[in-house]
Amino acid sequence: MSVAARVISVVADPSGGDDIDLEAAVALVAEVLVAGGTVLIPTDTVYGLAVLASGIGGVEALARIKGRDPDKPVAVLVASPAQGLELFDRPGEALTRLASALWPGPLTLVAPADTGAPAPVVSASGTIGVRCPDHELVRRVAEAVGPLAVTSANPAGGEPLVRLGPLSALIEAWAALSEASLVVDGGPLPGTASTVVEVPAAAGGGSHGLRVLRNGPISAAAIGDLWRPHRFTFAGVW
Repeated sequence: MSVAARVISVVADPSGGDDIDLEAAVALVAEVLVAGGTVLIPTDTVYGLAVLASGIGGVEALARIKGRDPDKPVAVLVASPAQGLELFDRPGEALTRLASALWPGPLTLVAPADTGAPAPVVSASGTIGVRCPDHELVRRVAEAVGPLAVTSANPAGGEPLVRLGPLSALIEAWAALSEASLVVDGGPLPGTASTVVEVPAAAGGGSHGLRVLRNGPISAAAIGDLWRPHRFTFAGVW
């Protein structure tokens, strides 16, 4: 992608690029992803780099663009709680309750992956991180093409993008972004990454607690209220 590449915008007052309605944006993003491309896309938290979760080489492309460890797990964004729960291995009552109550929203659930989950997004320990975002464009794309592997849009160690600005300036500061296939301008975003919660395999039976791995917009207290009467821990401390 050169700095003269097309940028599509789905905001009412874009800073640049082509105006495009939601239907057309969904179709174009889906087309690029199915062809094996990488898309810079808005979510309900920060901008992300997205590829098909099941695509060959897609997760490696994300690692290359970000300059990060290719073995580091990549979260999956889905169209609905039902699509997300299908990626887990026999999700128990507690996991299902959290997903049903807090999705769509800024919550990433980490749990053992189903055998049918896309291999590129399953960690070495056999878990998968899944989120159903409160962003219509992303959900509709995931409904059209399947789960998306998404990582925050920033070089490794940098701050995630919450607004785009001129593409030329963005690529000047982050040259590897030139490998992306399409940029979608969704305007300024909230900027707070999702809360991340790990649900152990045995949690469905209530014998083990879950762990909040990262603070975010959904508080530990809110998650704890939903988790009861299961044992709740915060980052392994409580």
